[in-house]
Formats: sequence, C-alpha cells, structure tokens
Amino acid sequence: MIELLQFALLGLGAGTIYAALGTGVVLTYQAAGVINISLGAMGMYIGYTYAFLHNENLLVLPIGTFSMPVLPIWAAVLLCLAVAMLLGLVAYALVFRPLRAASGLLKLVAAVGIAMVLQSLAVLRFPSTSASVPPILANDPVHIGGLTVPWDRFLLAGAVIAAAVLLWAVTRFTRTGLAMRAVAEDERAAMLLGHSPGRLSALAWLGSSALAGLLGILASPITGLDPVTNSLFVVPALAVAIVGRLRSFGVTVAAGIALGMIQSVVLKLQGDYSWLPQTGLRDVLPFLVIVVTLAVGGGRLPSRGTEEDPRLPAVPRGGTKPITVAATLLAGVALILTLDGPYRTALTTSVVAVLVCLGIVVVTGMLGQISLAQMTFAGAAGFVLSNLTTHTHLPFPLPPLIAVALAVLLGVGVAVPALRIRGVTLGVVTLGLAVAVSEFVFKNPDWTGGFGGSRVPELRLFGVGLGGGGDVGFALFALFTVTACAVGVVWLRRTRLGGQMLTIRANERAAAAAGINIAGVKLTGFGIAAGLAGTAGVLLGYQQKSLAFQNFDVFVSLTYVAVVYLAGISRVSGAVIAGLMVPGGLVYYALDRRLELGKYNAIVSAIGLLVALVTTPGGVAGELDRQMRWLAGRRRRPAVPEPSGEKAAVLGEETERVVTRTP
Repeated sequence: MIELLQFALLGLGAGTIYAALGTGVVLTYQAAGVINISLGAMGMYIGYTYAFLHNENLLVLPIGTFSMPVLPIWAAVLLCLAVAMLLGLVAYALVFRPLRAASGLLKLVAAVGIAMVLQSLAVLRFPSTSASVPPILANDPVHIGGLTVPWDRFLLAGAVIAAAVLLWAVTRFTRTGLAMRAVAEDERAAMLLGHSPGRLSALAWLGSSALAGLLGILASPITGLDPVTNSLFVVPALAVAIVGRLRSFGVTVAAGIALGMIQSVVLKLQGDYSWLPQTGLRDVLPFLVIVVTLAVGGGRLPSRGTEEDPRLPAVPRGGTKPITVAATLLAGVALILTLDGPYRTALTTSVVAVLVCLGIVVVTGMLGQISLAQMTFAGAAGFVLSNLTTHTHLPFPLPPLIAVALAVLLGVGVAVPALRIRGVTLGVVTLGLAVAVSEFVFKNPDWTGGFGGSRVPELRLFGVGLGGGGDVGFALFALFTVTACAVGVVWLRRTRLGGQMLTIRANERAAAAAGINIAGVKLTGFGIAAGLAGTAGVLLGYQQKSLAFQNFDVFVSLTYVAVVYLAGISRVSGAVIAGLMVPGGLVYYALDRRLELGKYNAIVSAIGLLVALVTTPGGVAGELDRQMRWLAGRRRRPAVPEPSGEKAAVLGEETERVVTRTP
C-alpha cells in the first residue's frame, strides 16, 4: 500500500499537466466555442523556446532568431509567456476570428491545423528535437512518513490549483468573467448588453495560451521535451475537460490530478503483475474516461449560446462523367509506365493514399461526421494482413478480405458512439481512440513486431508476383483498385443511401422526421470509410512489404485530415488531389527533389489548411470546379459589343443623370 501511494504521488506531475491543459480547454470553449486541441503543442513549443533562451541565450521565434543577453529566470519566463500570448492572439486573429460563426466541426479542424503548425515549427526552428530544460521549481525530496516524493510535484500541483481558483474567481466576480459566462449561455443577448464576443474570445486565447506556455516551462523538466509526446498531452486533457463538462475548472483540475495518479499506479501494477499488458495500458485510460463520461452524461457536450453556421462545403450534385474517369485512369497508367525509380514509388504512394482520403470524404464530406482515426483503421487491416500471410498462409484473396472486414467492423464499432453524438464530440472520441490503439496495439511488439515491424509477403496473382514499391505490376494493380473504389464513392453519392447521408449531414432532426434510419446510415457510412482505409492499409503492406507502427501514428491521421480539407473535403476529385499532396506522395517527392521543400511539407499543408478554411471552404477541388464553371458560363454567354463614339457619350450622360437623381 505504501508503494502504491508513493507512485500515486509521483503521478502528480502528469496529473497537473492534464489539469492545466484541461483548464485551458474549458476556458477557450466557454469564451470562444473552440475545442482547442492545439494547447499541448503550444506548451511544447514554449517549452522549447524557454530551453533555448536559457541554455543558448537565443530567442527562437517562428520567424527570426535573436541573440539575447543573459536573463534572470523570472525575466526569461515572462518573455516566453509573452511569446505564448502573441502566438495565441495571432491564431485567434488570423484563423478563429474569421471562423467565429463557423461550425464547431470546422473550428476543431482549424485547431488541428494550429497544432500541426506548432509541431512543424518546433521541428524546423529548433536545432535539436530534444532539449534539456533546467528545473525552475525546487525538486528536493520530501519525506512523508515512509514516502519520498520530489517537492516540485507539490509545487506544480499548487500552481495549477491556484490558476484554476483564479479563473473561477474571475468568471464569478469580475465583469469580464461574467461576460464570458453570458456569451457561453446566449451570445446574442450578451451582445445586446454591450459585450464584445470577439474581445472575450481574444482574452480567452491569451489566457489559455499563457497557461499552456507556463505549464510547458514548469513541467518540461519532469516530462522532457518531444514534439509528438508533449503535443499528445492534450488527449488526457480533453478527457478531464469532458469530465468537467467543459464548464467546471474545479472538476477538471480534480479529474486531471486523479487521472495522472491512477496512470502512475497502473505503471506500478504493470511491474508487479506480468500478466497485465506491458505496452500502452496507461494510454487507454483517457479514452475510457471520454467514452464513459459521454455515456453517463448522455453523449453530448454542453451547448453554447453561439449562433453557428453548421454548413460544410457543398457536395456537387452531378456525378463524374465516364470520360473523366477514363481520362484520369489513362493518365495514371501513362505516368506509371513513364516514370521510373523513386518517382514511380511516390506515385504508387499517392495512389494508395487516395483510398484513405476517399474514406474521409465519405465520413465527413458526405455524412457530416469527423474521424481523426482513419489511419488507425488502415493500420488494423495492415497488421492483420501481415499476421495472416505469415502465420496462416491462407491463399489470396482471403487475407486481404479478412483484414478489410476487420477494419470495417472496427469502423462500425467506432460509429456506435456516433449514434448519440456527432461533430466535435465525435472528433474527440476518435482522437482518443487513435492514441489508445496506437499506444496499446500498434506499439505492442507481440502483435505488430514493435520497432522491427511486421513483414508482408509479395502479392501474387495467378502465380505471378506483382512486386511492390515502385514496380509496374503492383502500381497498376493499386491504380485499378483505387479507381474502382473511387467510382464506387461517386456512385454512392447518386444512390438513395448517399442522399440519406447528405440529409443527415444537413439536419439530423429533419432526416429523422423524414423517416431515415439515422443509426443504420451512420453505421454504414463509417463502415464504408473504414473499409476504404483498411484497403489502403492492405495495399500499403503489399507495397512496403513491412509495416511499422510509425506508418499509422495519430499525427499521420491528422495530416490526412488537413490535406483532404485543403484539397476538397466534399469531392472525390479532392481525394485524388489530396493523395498527390500527402507526405511521400508524388507532389511531395517532386518538390523535395526540385526545390528541396520536402521538410516543409507538413507546415505548408497545415498553413494551406488554415488558409483554405478561412478563404476557400471548398478547397482546391472546389475552387477549380468554380473556375471551370465560370469559364464555361462565359463561353456560353453571348458577347455584347462595347458602345463607342457618340453612342458611348450619350450612354455616359444618361448614366450620370440617373446617378445624380438617385437619392
């Protein structure tokens, strides 16, 4: 019992991180209506900023690096907090202020983009992906009875509790705090009382960014710095914020500290009992907390009083013409036969990636839900394929069919929560699922080979090996498979099921009133999307002949969502364009070879996503379609000769007379 209590107290470090980030999530949701999943990345980036400022006397900003004199610790901390607030204010002004009336779904995707920008900046701007952060808080051991716990755990917990108490007092007893609560309840009424929702949202972004930055500075000596690991701290933070119903700072802090302590105790139990899973068990707990809380609480996050536009980019009414499909297929075949070496490999990667993007088009563009776990379905199918082909030796096509079927079942299982929740809530659930499966399953060496990966034998049809990588045979097989799936998605749009999916996307209540089976359509849509992703996982296994858990990391899923939104979330053509743009794809490789822009692909995709959300919701494909329709309409419009000479002068006088007489 003493040892369990010892580990529980050691878990105060992680628990206070979850509590602080969860408090920031509650603050931005209440004042700005945003599920801010970028707070973990913000804390990570400011942690790096402080480390290099303290160790190297360099202030590394997103643009520019400045030499600084030796600063006392308090001055360095204040300077880094100023950087955090500036970044938060820029994110609000350039992205979330234009999206203030957008749906919570689009705001969640925008927060994904901000997180990707910060993570990419950390990789690009800092010389090393790891940096030592000197401790600020005293970490002398404290002896309590038979327990020995570093003092910094208690100091960090005290700081987070004090911040939560301060925020509670501000929201209860100050005019600004009461205005934030009023906006959360009814934005229109708050505006009539003279409150500015925009100003309150900006203050919330400043406060939450400063809180995340302070946490990144104080907690980094305990957790270390890593662009991926520190960014994912937001997942348990989302779990504890949901426990607090995105309203209560106190409940959020208590849940965060409790979750951290429980995870630490689980770590102790894993060492004591060998029969417990040794990989990823702690990371499953936040996902379980999210699911249980939503199940007990009715499956819905508390609504805000903000009037939002729930519309997503429009889905084109007409189907793709057969001549367009044939031309695209012929172009793909020509490229496969023309390109060679790494370029053909990159093209094959793009072709396979189109399947994942098609799944996102189905689940989000057509059904109006959001899934941040598409690569999780792909990984599940890929690893099942590896185990079936290497251990059971089943003949083709049984292994890939079984693998895809398992991905479909997993997708339908994820869709069960979607029967009661949708939008941002479902996004949180799928994000938690992606992290849990990645840590608990994909990183388990007994199931997926661990760092050694899982081998996949060569694909053979009728006794003929198709090769892999950039081989012509496999590239053509992948192209025809993906083309068939893309035609199927186009056909789905024109079926009754596709119409029902679009009706649910527009208004679930209206769809239910029209007699549509909401549950059945959602389950089917998620199953189709997961099946497409599973097929991509199968093809990826045959292409690479070895799969590793890094291929299906949660940030890979987030990257796909960003690229598909940039290309066009509601169009099959958007999925094709997105496939060309994904990391490792044809456009990515060509830019890397010609302009050496490969390392900038992630940040370019993230910034492009944000620009598309703000300026062109239809994405690249939607803008191209709009331009083509405009040109077609201009060609059909009869030409009107310009007036000249005396007639032009008369028309000018008449126009001026009309304008003058108009009141």
